[in-house]
Amino acid sequence: MADECIHGFDDGLCAICFPPKGPEPAQQPEPAARASRVPGRRPSAASLRTPAAKAPRAKTGAGALSAPPIDAGAVRIYHVTHLDNLARILGAGALVPDSAGAAPLVDLSAPAVREFRRARAVDGTDAVIADYVPFLLTPDALVWNAVREGTPDPRLTPEAVERPASDHVMLVSSVAAARGAATADGAVAVSEVDTALPGAELAVAWPAVERMLRLLAHEQETARLRTAEFLVRGEVPLERIALIAVGNERVRDRVRAALSAVGAKTRIAVYPPWFLPAED
Repeated sequence: MADECIHGFDDGLCAICFPPKGPEPAQQPEPAARASRVPGRRPSAASLRTPAAKAPRAKTGAGALSAPPIDAGAVRIYHVTHLDNLARILGAGALVPDSAGAAPLVDLSAPAVREFRRARAVDGTDAVIADYVPFLLTPDALVWNAVREGTPDPRLTPEAVERPASDHVMLVSSVAAARGAATADGAVAVSEVDTALPGAELAVAWPAVERMLRLLAHEQETARLRTAEFLVRGEVPLERIALIAVGNERVRDRVRAALSAVGAKTRIAVYPPWFLPAED
């Protein structure tokens, strides 16, 4: 296993312990050497300076404008829940969808949102949204930021935005890990907006899911990434969770004790920025 920093990340992956380097100053070109003169001979205009190096031509066309392809399976996904709900998740050994009996002690979703998800069918499948475990596609998602800022949001219970954000935990996985070996249409789904909103369209066939994930993961799509939602049908086993992120050492110690009680080895990362209001 690679060395970890004090926040639980592998060396080089923590923005606190390993802040990104600033841009290096541009190097000044060295002055061109003057040509030597031969006595009794007048140099020609062309010999007064060394030949200038030819500048490389800028690449044009689609190849220069397109970014390297994004591996949709490597896209990170995030499930937020209150710390008091973690014991039930660990006891089940998985994240369980609402329709399969998930009964959080501390519910973040407003009752009307839960009822809507239980009733809304997922086109192209025999499922409803409540048959899926929901994930965010960024720790700066707008619905989570409402909790971080304590701002009322109709998708959340009033109590959800009154509690400290640091009382929550964030279970982090990837699209490929959460999807597992499932290949059927509807095994996973993705929407550009919260699926509880009227008119939200879901991609359910894997080629369409992959295409949308690549679009959302593009660096210029930050705004849409903050509203998007990723869904995994059925349970998501605990072994598919790469790490549990927490906001402080107090919560880390509680999570560590809960994991130890069930013999789980999931990594814990203390990363306060994910639990503070996002910077616009």
